[in-house]
Amino acid sequence: MPINEKQPATKAGAQFQNQTKANLNWPEVEKAKDDIKKTFGFIPTFMNNFSEQAIPGAWNEAKQLRFSEYTTLDMKLKSLIALSVGSQIPCDMINYFEKKAGLASGISTQEQTEAVTMTAILRHWSTVINGALIDKEEFRKEVDKVMSNVKKMMEEMKGKTPDEEFFLVMPRSADEAYKDIEKTLGLVPTFFRAFPKESIAAAWSEFKGLQLNPHTALNGKQKELIGLAVAAQIPCEYCIYFHRSAASLNGASELEMQEAVSLAAITRHWSAIFNSPVTDQNNFQKDADQMIESSLGRQIH
Repeated sequence: MPINEKQPATKAGAQFQNQTKANLNWPEVEKAKDDIKKTFGFIPTFMNNFSEQAIPGAWNEAKQLRFSEYTTLDMKLKSLIALSVGSQIPCDMINYFEKKAGLASGISTQEQTEAVTMTAILRHWSTVINGALIDKEEFRKEVDKVMSNVKKMMEEMKGKTPDEEFFLVMPRSADEAYKDIEKTLGLVPTFFRAFPKESIAAAWSEFKGLQLNPHTALNGKQKELIGLAVAAQIPCEYCIYFHRSAASLNGASELEMQEAVSLAAITRHWSAIFNSPVTDQNNFQKDADQMIESSLGRQIH
């Protein structure tokens, strides 16, 4: 039968069409659109690319987690997590919104830079660990030992933080790097030995200089929650285990970790809409500017 010739509708097909048509008149759709307009002063054009049946749930999820001030994670960290996830999807439009929204709400350029660099470090080691086919159980055992060693070191220091010079190192050889890794972590994990000796010193320098360094704009808990969020949506099972352990060691609660992962999911969710071929980037940037201007300084309930 020619593809342009109308086929008779089956009973099930007719029922589905009727249900779909009914859903388009669902009062919750207009209610959600009214709330979006109330929140931002207008309805962003990218909402035209969203299936109406999903708008109420999608909007309320974003409003209650990403844009609400009544979550366990503060607005600053939520923006940094979204920026970090957006930077490695990659999604130019999420990056545009989160960079501008973050700066407008008082997040520093240094904080944004550190968040994105944490993401780069995570993607770097995720590639190494997965490519080396490291045994998962052995990896977990090593991570547990590292966390136990670091916790013990922290207790022995009695709250005293080493000077930043301790974290800023550039070993001259692989052997020097291994010695410093063992000095810092209590052992040399397999994933560090899986990296070429020619460049392990430089790779360790980056890892220790930012991720382990307490003298940064972002504190340890913030960095590890960013790491967990990014790891969860790569996804990298190794990295998830490492960053959950490290986040917990740095004082993160289970709810904070849950929100960080959920925010990563929401960011990936909206990136699919923003990266759609029918989303115009210029229009999106105009919408983003207006959303930021209209909502800045106003509490979103």
